[in-house]
Amino acid sequence: MTRRQPREFQQEGLERRPSKKHHFQGRDLLESLDSSPEFHDSFSKQNLFLSKKIRQELCHCSNPKKWSTQLQQELVHRITPEFQKRFPKYNLAASTVKKTWEIVQHYSTQMKKEALTQEGKLNIPFLIKENLKTASKFQNTCRAHPSQYAHQLAVKMGECIAVVDGIRPKLDELTRTIWALQRHMIPKLAPEQSKSPYDQHTKADKLIIKAILEVTAKHPDISQAELVFHVQRRFVQLRTVTSVYSPGQIMKMLTALLADQCHCASQRMEKTLEQIPYPTAKCLKSELALLLIDSPHLSPEEVTEEAFAFFQKATKSLEDLEEEAIEKKIQNWSIQSDMLLRWVRLNEDSALFKEVEKAWNIQTDHNLHTIVSSTYQSFIERYPRLIFCAKHVETRIWIFLKSLWYTRGFTEEVTTYDRFIQWHKHLLRPSNLAPNQLIENIERRCRKMLPLMPFSRTKARTLVFTEKK
Repeated sequence: MTRRQPREFQQEGLERRPSKKHHFQGRDLLESLDSSPEFHDSFSKQNLFLSKKIRQELCHCSNPKKWSTQLQQELVHRITPEFQKRFPKYNLAASTVKKTWEIVQHYSTQMKKEALTQEGKLNIPFLIKENLKTASKFQNTCRAHPSQYAHQLAVKMGECIAVVDGIRPKLDELTRTIWALQRHMIPKLAPEQSKSPYDQHTKADKLIIKAILEVTAKHPDISQAELVFHVQRRFVQLRTVTSVYSPGQIMKMLTALLADQCHCASQRMEKTLEQIPYPTAKCLKSELALLLIDSPHLSPEEVTEEAFAFFQKATKSLEDLEEEAIEKKIQNWSIQSDMLLRWVRLNEDSALFKEVEKAWNIQTDHNLHTIVSSTYQSFIERYPRLIFCAKHVETRIWIFLKSLWYTRGFTEEVTTYDRFIQWHKHLLRPSNLAPNQLIENIERRCRKMLPLMPFSRTKARTLVFTEKK
């Protein structure tokens, strides 16, 4: 029996055969972006990059408004190198570029000209105002909290921001801004119903509200931009007092300033007064005056202690907050202007508040200027030693009067925005304007004081001339 010889293999043939490993190296091993979770996330880094890059490159492409093989080749050629560098794990397919282009085109064709700034970025204030026009129809009759609409709108706008600007939107901040405005347009919304996770009620917020109320009382038609400037300046002064001076120095300055106002400053106090910078003295005197107005029966020692406690609390409220965080808070409150009085509560135990409330109850037609004048006169007559802070008394009267207007002057069916319009109608009363002039003045005030709120001249005319409350 012949033994079978083993078969000889040709080594040359094996070497020429391409290896399986070599066949799958390179781009074929990359994961396709289409099949990844990131592709279905509008706010993923990959999608944000593609949206922004495609918008930029479309300016250099021929016929960018219509998809074609040529446009596909141009975009893939322009985008792929940078995409692979940033996201080496993924393979950028032509189908991915096309899908992103379709989304970019959709938003581009849907947007009005005013929706973009001169730099080609989204005009967020314009979008908020436009969308709030439909928010006025939103009623709080559904089971969900009305702030859910604000969140839904923020998500919708966030997707637009991601596509057009190529940046990840801060949805919580956007929702908070929308809700701060939307709640003023909902009828039958009581203050307790307006509370939502997006409301801010920290000690720093209370300081901001306090400053806004004082500034708007002095300047009843101040623009939102000017309001922000004045409030920020007050915070600079407050930070200066709490950071530059020690507690002992603050107490010493408060004592000297109060004694000077009461004309009983000693020689040592006179030296202290000479060393206090004017902005610092103004800040300290303002708080002393407000305490005396609310509680005129307090002794000088008690007033000084209360004022010192205020600055101590202010120090703690601001020490952990960065400038950017404070600026955002100021922005969010200032866009509401006087309307925020609908949701905040002031010190109703104040001696001056009781005087304003008394005049409010007597006046049937609620002539604002008459109420302020009569209250001021009666209060100063009752507490003549407060004549030194007469300007603060008048400012405080306007604040309390506006509080009564927004909280007690109307039934719950009237929105806060409508109350705002009615307030300025009565504020313009002494001018005796013609109907058209009155509406024009109210519109001008609404647009500069509430730049993010939509204004309807037709609705305002109906509201102003029907006298319905």
